[in-house]
Amino acid sequence: MANGQPITGADASFYMHEAAEATMMQKGIAYKAAHEAVLQKYNVSPYSVYHPEVIQQFSEWFNQGFKNFWGLK
Repeated sequence: MANGQPITGADASFYMHEAAEATMMQKGIAYKAAHEAVLQKYNVSPYSVYHPEVIQQFSEWFNQGFKNFWGLK
């Protein structure tokens, strides 16, 4: 972003997810419903929303499904 490169991959998935989720919640939709609706809207795995570097750095916060999705140990 800082060097003018477009956002891609997990970073794009995270930003798009959070922006759409916040918009839905501002309209009164509950968090869980908004979260699920955004995953369906963009047709993405819930595991794709977090970058593998985030999962590695905070591994205690993520289950094995996230690690398997990204091929992490």
